[in-house]
Amino acid sequence: MKYPPTNLIQAVGLADAWAQAVNFVMKNGMQIKTEYGPMSRDICSVIEIREPYTEPMLHPQFPTKELHVKEYVKQWERDYDWKKQGFEYNYMDRLINYPSRGRDVDQLKAIRDLLPKGVSRRRQAITWIPERDLFVTEDQPCLQRLWVRAIGDGNAEMHCMWRSRDLFAAWNSNMVGLLTMIKREVLEPNKLKLVKVVDFCNSLHIYEADWEAASMVKPLPKSPQMMRY
Repeated sequence: MKYPPTNLIQAVGLADAWAQAVNFVMKNGMQIKTEYGPMSRDICSVIEIREPYTEPMLHPQFPTKELHVKEYVKQWERDYDWKKQGFEYNYMDRLINYPSRGRDVDQLKAIRDLLPKGVSRRRQAITWIPERDLFVTEDQPCLQRLWVRAIGDGNAEMHCMWRSRDLFAAWNSNMVGLLTMIKREVLEPNKLKLVKVVDFCNSLHIYEADWEAASMVKPLPKSPQMMRY
């Protein structure tokens, strides 16, 4: 029986990870129809990144240009007015205003404040609201959970879990936004260095419309002297 393969990718930085993932999905991803109709190539992925803030964070062949990524990163700020922009939800809002028992929980503040209390496997934040997200036909959050652990000597690791991910057009900018936010909200206040990121996705996919461009993606050179184009 055919099914989407599961793959572990180990990379130094984001750009390297994105290129490796694109190459693997284009070569090995299962062709599967999406809920919206178009075909996709699909895998289940675990991506380990050892130096998440190393430059370049954006691969030069990532289709969204740097200026637009900078605008997207604003969506990961506390004062971003996502309702004014017409969005149905916002990752940052789910993380800092998660509804629970009649009140909103600031999960990021809780993680930030609890990390100094010692090593723990309990510092996590979620986005999924079952009573809403299970029943709407679209606009559910792709990011499901963040897990952060201080591991001693001023170091920390972060795991992030996603139910669905557009690898070619969104993965790289998603990670830049997430890493920018977690550095500001959690790491810097606790003087922590992020030494490992594990990014897990149930369905990491490339849509058929992007197959031609994705097939042209090349790995980064060992010593990149790179200009975005």
